[in-house]
Amino acid sequence: MSLRDLLKDKLPQEKLSFLPKGFEVIGDIAIINIPQSLDNEKYLIAEALASHRRDVGVILRKTDKLKGEKRVGGFEFLLGNRTSTVHRENNCIFHVDLAEAYFSGKMYFERNRIVQTVNDGEDVLVLFCGVGPFLIPIWKMKNVNITGLDNNPAACALFKKNAEINRIEANILLADANSVPYLFKKPFDRIVMPTPYGQDHSLTLCRTILKPEGIVHFYTFKKDFEIPHFKRLLEENGWQIEFYRKCGGVAPRVDRYVFDLLKQ
Repeated sequence: MSLRDLLKDKLPQEKLSFLPKGFEVIGDIAIINIPQSLDNEKYLIAEALASHRRDVGVILRKTDKLKGEKRVGGFEFLLGNRTSTVHRENNCIFHVDLAEAYFSGKMYFERNRIVQTVNDGEDVLVLFCGVGPFLIPIWKMKNVNITGLDNNPAACALFKKNAEINRIEANILLADANSVPYLFKKPFDRIVMPTPYGQDHSLTLCRTILKPEGIVHFYTFKKDFEIPHFKRLLEENGWQIEFYRKCGGVAPRVDRYVFDLLKQ
């Protein structure tokens, strides 16, 4: 049931039109974007959401875009007073703190898809690994050697905790992605890159640590009209596009895309 359905008898029609179409749930925390035009109705909206989702104990109103090295946004508490939770997916447990480290529940399908593409025996690197949502399910379902890298100390600490809870073995590095050409002496079979907004240059850096015929799962943010040009750039730079898809909207007319790329 949509928020509009939940509030159709409590808000006038002109207000209903401003309601967000959906919300995101991570663990027992719901995150919702409420425009300023509905500021006076924000607690009414939160009450309706809480009554509909009994599994939600905290409701956060997103107030700022992702920013800084931690890639975290700003939040206003509408229900509850914490940003930490435990999120479960793909038979894995993740301790998450939305004020300290980036995490998106919307990437569930992609995380599961990547697991299915990995082969036993591979050496896998996850850049911008966060608290481990790509890495941990790969290790649990495949016989691989896996390394995670992030420049956020809080994310690495949560990743270490999640690795222990899920009983996995992984190399966890606190480092900047720009340093990867100098960090690794042995190349990888596969690199997963849930790249932050505006850091497409990281794809060039990873070529030096990828085996011939290695695979990169590269996530980027683009408007639809930019995709044809971006595909040409990838091919001109020696990448063979094996697969690509849209992974959901993140801003007006801006979507997250994934490109599965073969190094030529």
